[in-house]
Amino acid sequence: MPKYFFHLRDKESLKDSFGVDLPGIAEARAHAESVAKELMFKRQGMLDSDWTKWTMTVEDPAGTELFSLKMSDLPSEKDDD
Repeated sequence: MPKYFFHLRDKESLKDSFGVDLPGIAEARAHAESVAKELMFKRQGMLDSDWTKWTMTVEDPAGTELFSLKMSDLPSEKDDD
């Protein structure tokens, strides 16, 4: 099963050094969106950061960027109602 690394960046970078084993890129994208939504929901309590300004980049073990997503492009919890 391939391993995917989920890095976060804004003015600084938070590197994922562990990665997650997932069956494929579709599952990696779903995982990225889930993690991003959780960070957005908890933005006041996690690193006191405005996560809407961050980007998540997903890479394979070789460091090849597979895709990225802007946190601001995700629906907020209010939009899910």
